[in-house]
Amino acid sequence: MTDLPIRNLPRARPKTTLPGNIAYAVFVLFCFWVGSHLLNMLSHSQGIFEHLLQTNNQADGPVIEMSMLVSTIFGLVPVLAVGFILAVLALVFKLRHL
Repeated sequence: MTDLPIRNLPRARPKTTLPGNIAYAVFVLFCFWVGSHLLNMLSHSQGIFEHLLQTNNQADGPVIEMSMLVSTIFGLVPVLAVGFILAVLALVFKLRHL
């Protein structure tokens, strides 16, 4: 096996400021707050998504009955899978850059 040299170069860390850190923390807290409200609304409003997916004219097609499990499987799982794939790709590119 080939021995790869390990680079011991000093890395310049970007300067962080206290207002920047506070702004980032407030942004993250806001995102969590919005997400918690959306989850709360989703859990307390049963049938609202099925109603929104229906058309005004019921003669166009059948009534769609969709459970929370189905919407989770076809909504949340693909988003998490794509996020995981992007994270793996970012890690691979970062390790190739070293």
